[in-house]
Amino acid sequence: MNRVQRFLLDADTFIRAHRQHYRFAFCPAYWHALLQKHDSGNVASIVQVRKELLRGHDHLSDWVKSKLPDSFFKGTEDSKVIQVYASIAKWVVSLNRLTPEAQAHFAGSADGWLIAYASVNGYVLCSNEISAPESRSDIKLPDIASQFGVALVNSSDMLEQLAIRMVLSKRGSKR
Repeated sequence: MNRVQRFLLDADTFIRAHRQHYRFAFCPAYWHALLQKHDSGNVASIVQVRKELLRGHDHLSDWVKSKLPDSFFKGTEDSKVIQVYASIAKWVVSLNRLTPEAQAHFAGSADGWLIAYASVNGYVLCSNEISAPESRSDIKLPDIASQFGVALVNSSDMLEQLAIRMVLSKRGSKR
């Protein structure tokens, strides 16, 4: 039996969809699909991502507050998650290429927590970030995920793997 993967979404997955590819005004199917796949146990995020999304004070933050159930955002207080996060933070600090500002930005972001939660709980991370292993100003999720053995896909791959199809119906169709 083929087991459907479980995906853990980063903030950029929501933000980029909202601003570019799947705006609420013309692609409500994307947002309905996220809710549906959450209900079936295949899509989630973490509380730190929720906090990042609520900083936006826009249509996306309103949607997060009004439509996403609390169960969508997983807590990260589990001792195993904390232990993996500590290992990730130690590794990031050991990277001589990163500026102190980049390290501080990492410490205040959800990224390490996403990797830790995904690692401990068997999720595939969903992010549209692009690897930048030589960057001094930022550490990207794909680079951390690779270092810690966490699978990562972009949002298009996640949609495909979850068999989500957004089909344009004929105008006036009763389908």
